[in-house]
Amino acid sequence: MLETPIHPQDLPLFSDDLDRLEKVLDTVCKDRGVDHRGPEAERLGALIIQLYRQGVKEDAKLIALARAYL
Repeated sequence: MLETPIHPQDLPLFSDDLDRLEKVLDTVCKDRGVDHRGPEAERLGALIIQLYRQGVKEDAKLIALARAYL
């Protein structure tokens, strides 16, 4: 039997996860005046997903880290 470790970044994101992350993204975009359909929002969304997959699960922490990115 092949045993390979499963890393958090390999786990799928479910619709509940995506809904939650979208709310975080919308909050940060609104606070910073970023067009939520623009390239800056895309980079911010990718960052939020990466942070979430690395274990940052609290909305407040995700928002704070995303705000610091901008």
